[in-house]
Amino acid sequence: MKRVDFHMHTTHSDGSYTPAELMRYCKQKKLECVSVTDHDTMSSFEEAEREAKQLGIELVPGVEISAQFDPGTLHILGFFLDRHHPRLKAMFEEIQKARRERNPMIIKKLNDLGIDISMEEVIEAACGSKTGKVSDKQIGRPHFAKVLIKKKAVKNHEDAFNKYLAKGRPAYVDKRRVSSQEALTLIREAGGIASVAHPKQMKLNPEALEKEIGKLAQEGLEAIEVYNSCQNPRDNDIFNRIAERFKLVKTGGSDFHGTNKPDVDLAYLGENVHLGYEMVDALRERIAQRR
Repeated sequence: MKRVDFHMHTTHSDGSYTPAELMRYCKQKKLECVSVTDHDTMSSFEEAEREAKQLGIELVPGVEISAQFDPGTLHILGFFLDRHHPRLKAMFEEIQKARRERNPMIIKKLNDLGIDISMEEVIEAACGSKTGKVSDKQIGRPHFAKVLIKKKAVKNHEDAFNKYLAKGRPAYVDKRRVSSQEALTLIREAGGIASVAHPKQMKLNPEALEKEIGKLAQEGLEAIEVYNSCQNPRDNDIFNRIAERFKLVKTGGSDFHGTNKPDVDLAYLGENVHLGYEMVDALRERIAQRR
């Protein structure tokens, strides 16, 4: 059985592995088909693709887009995308600009809380030097967490988010998010297929979640991440039933971030879960049915 993992991150968003390092780790974990799904960017694809070709790994162009949603979070994965699609690229550029404007606001909130932290320190945490190249990297909350850990303001990554950086905490600043309709439409326009990432993080009870997924299916959703490292077997059963009700392709991914999420290993999709290439075939078939 060909092993797959369709949810992972690099240093181009909030992962700790470079794209090439991640592909080498995929080879080590005996993965044969993967999708790198950095947040709101596909800038890692070129480097990842070069390494993947040398290693004999099939790499599917992917992304994870943050959409507007309450009470939890709604992230939408896109697979088999044309990364040069002009409207998709324009959306990424707009979101990245908003992220850059957000970071000084987080610095100010932390300073106001009595924590001595500067943007230069956060850039150094992301790039390895205070003058590091940031054009291909997202400076985000995991990099703030690294600085907070270094300064001993928090114990670890989880503590940094729980105390300061998570939604609802004192140093949190919301980021630019698109509507679910906009994300789904652009993924389809770029030739891709959309899957809801880690539906557990939408923080809805089963009935409310089913209703919300039904709405998203009407907007163009065609898949759901039934299997994710943050979900347990009971969750998987719920998401399986929802997938079958709305005829959605069932996807899975570890949501690997390297050392930024040390408890989540690459290729781990949940307890006793092993996805094969049939998932990739199902995604391709669904795209082909549109033609």
